[in-house]
Amino acid sequence: MLDTAKLLNILQVIEKRAERIHNDEHTISTYVENEILTTSIAARDNGVIYGRRGTGKTHTLKYLAEKERAKGNLVVFIDVKQDLGSTGGWYSDSTIPLAERASRLLVDIIAMIQDSLINDALNGHGDLHPLNEIFDHIGEVMVVEQEEQEIFTGREKERSEADDLKVGVGKSGLSMSAGVSDRSLDKSSESIRIKSSGGVRYRVHFGALGKLFKHALEAHPAEQCWILLDEWSEMPVSLQPYVAEMLRRIFFSLPKVTVRIAAIPHRTEWRILREGSSDYIGIEIGSDLFPILDLDEFVIFPAKSKREQKERSINFFQNLLFRHINQELKSQNLSELDSLDQLTTLLFTQITALQELIRAAEGVPRDALSIISKAAIIANDEKISTNDIRQGAHRVYKMTKAALLSSAPEARKLLDAIIGEVISKKKARAFLLNQEHVDHPLIRRLIDDRILHIIKKDYSSAGVPGIKFDVLQIDYGCYVHLLGAPSAPQGIFGAEGPSEDTLLKAFFGEKEVPRDDYRAIRRAQLDLPTKLEAIHVPKT
Repeated sequence: MLDTAKLLNILQVIEKRAERIHNDEHTISTYVENEILTTSIAARDNGVIYGRRGTGKTHTLKYLAEKERAKGNLVVFIDVKQDLGSTGGWYSDSTIPLAERASRLLVDIIAMIQDSLINDALNGHGDLHPLNEIFDHIGEVMVVEQEEQEIFTGREKERSEADDLKVGVGKSGLSMSAGVSDRSLDKSSESIRIKSSGGVRYRVHFGALGKLFKHALEAHPAEQCWILLDEWSEMPVSLQPYVAEMLRRIFFSLPKVTVRIAAIPHRTEWRILREGSSDYIGIEIGSDLFPILDLDEFVIFPAKSKREQKERSINFFQNLLFRHINQELKSQNLSELDSLDQLTTLLFTQITALQELIRAAEGVPRDALSIISKAAIIANDEKISTNDIRQGAHRVYKMTKAALLSSAPEARKLLDAIIGEVISKKKARAFLLNQEHVDHPLIRRLIDDRILHIIKKDYSSAGVPGIKFDVLQIDYGCYVHLLGAPSAPQGIFGAEGPSEDTLLKAFFGEKEVPRDDYRAIRRAQLDLPTKLEAIHVPKT
């Protein structure tokens, strides 16, 4: 019979990272299905799935892979971080020329796709002939440095000195003289010097590979071929446009192929412009590759009212816990949970504890699983309370996110300045930031480490025409120790800010923030250049 203690123990062993899941059934059973979500990822357009770390990009791709394999389709899953080397490996070594790094990376990816097709062909599903020919053309996949030769012509003058002795006979008899004479010899020489004018240019060659892959795929019985690239942003940014170019040139024009990429937005470079031309190497978003889904937006559960948003959040995270716990119970041959209500009753002292978990996770599923596993230890065989969640969140923040900043002192200083301004001074937990400043490296670092969370993009106010803001929320772990104290945040934009219901309506277009709230909105803006100047950090 299930009890609270058993569930608390189960929470310690559930997998928190999708890349560690190797069981097909586990992938499907632990994925929280949503009709809009599953419909989007199954679209056949070549597309990208965006999201911060921990929002479920890998799990989404693995879920898609298993669903498509079940239909009999061909799936090639490439984990850039594991299968092709990490950013600390060969491909990011700046001592190796970019041309060589890019060429090897392209060849490795093509080889993985080719291997999948060969394995199927050996099992009677496809034609080996075009696949064998790919080996003959693999050398045509290269990034070539174009250099300009300059002919240099010069002249050299060689000068030599020698002692002369002259002997002669004259009217006065024998005469003898000694002296020094100069001899000059002109020599001309010619040399060749390599000169790169206006920077080094690169171009990519692919030869007949596109046609060979087309023939190989036409011979394959699968209705569709899916090429899924996970952890794209682990690839060095300088190499990403060349891989994107290869995918576009070889696979994007093939009707039978769908390419799906999972990436972190600000760690991605899709294209580079050719020097002196409007042409580009890589992919154009919205033309060649479509933004299929942004998991950052999905996990925030946008809605038209605070009540609807709360209901969606509770339902999602209940299902997340329900599916993960039941999968582990099943693997241990134990009785499974019957319903979401049973989960909530056995695991939490009251519904507010679950709501506190959702708030603490900031909409990130991986963080939710980490926090509740720590809270389960603190609960000590008792049901998890709101205070247990807070203590668990504080421990997770200190051990993970705060620890990441030890190697980034400037990011640490900026975070302290933001906390001082937003939390301590304004008693708020979020702020508006001009979109021109969101791409500052330190802001991006804090977003990437999930210490700042973008909860709304492209917000504009009638009081500030022509300027767009992103709404950034400070991570729960930064202020959890203040909760219950007078210095705790008193609203999304502070005690004097507009209500959250008003903001939700404004964010999602129902109505503009009332004019009498404009001053509060203006006070919510963070002046990043001033903060950077105060901590002696460059503005750009």
